[in-house]
Amino acid sequence: MQRHNHNGMSYLRAGDGKPILMLHGIPGSAYAWQDVGLALADQGYTVIIPDLMGLGESQATAPDFYMEDQAHALASLLKALDIGSCVLALHDFGGPVGVTLMRLYPELKVNALVITNTNLFTDTPVPLPLRVAAIPVLGKMFYDLAVGTRGGIRMLYRTALKQKETVPWSTFQRHLTPNGLRATSNTFHRSIRDLAGNYRAVEDKLPTLKMPTLVLWAEDDPLFAVDSGRRVAEQIPNASLKTYPHTGHFVPEEQPAQVTQDILRLLEKI
Repeated sequence: MQRHNHNGMSYLRAGDGKPILMLHGIPGSAYAWQDVGLALADQGYTVIIPDLMGLGESQATAPDFYMEDQAHALASLLKALDIGSCVLALHDFGGPVGVTLMRLYPELKVNALVITNTNLFTDTPVPLPLRVAAIPVLGKMFYDLAVGTRGGIRMLYRTALKQKETVPWSTFQRHLTPNGLRATSNTFHRSIRDLAGNYRAVEDKLPTLKMPTLVLWAEDDPLFAVDSGRRVAEQIPNASLKTYPHTGHFVPEEQPAQVTQDILRLLEKI
């Protein structure tokens, strides 16, 4: 894969064919989709995998790139690449970002949609320790320690990733940059501090999505239970759900071969 840059947004690109835009989560970077992307490129698709702004090698020119900011940056990238239609593959924070992109830029034709282990709802259950986000000052300090340091991310890795033989810590660390750690802390904190306010427009958009949609969900994700995946599939009219046993939160990295096969089956339908 070759790395490129557009207005501070770094992205990986490979292949030649119909475009697929793949969005990672937090903590994360474009590398989250790299193995799947390379396999899809080998099958005749153009794969675009950005580092979301403030993460990976993309610039951090503001303290907080949130859903709409990320969507505007992605729209600028797609315009520069002359991409007016694509397939979207979304993981974790890439989920609400991708839905926001479709909401703000309805002229973008999304031919098919892949969603894996994300939050798209205002009332998703939040584990008790994470609820401190609502506490002024203390909440931000907690997130700076919990997901804004390598030690904190390593604890998350140990808890949320099940296929450690596939994704050892030495590999997972490639996601972590100083700017990325700050952006991860800021985004986690803002998301959980006001779920109802931040996610209302995302949740309301789901029933309007008419494209073929595949929801791929890990069965052993401590962050987003399988019930959340079922709910996503129920809210999107043309969605189907497949679950992966013995798989944690980081599905594209933990199950790249299976995810690739499942995406290719979806693409055969369009």
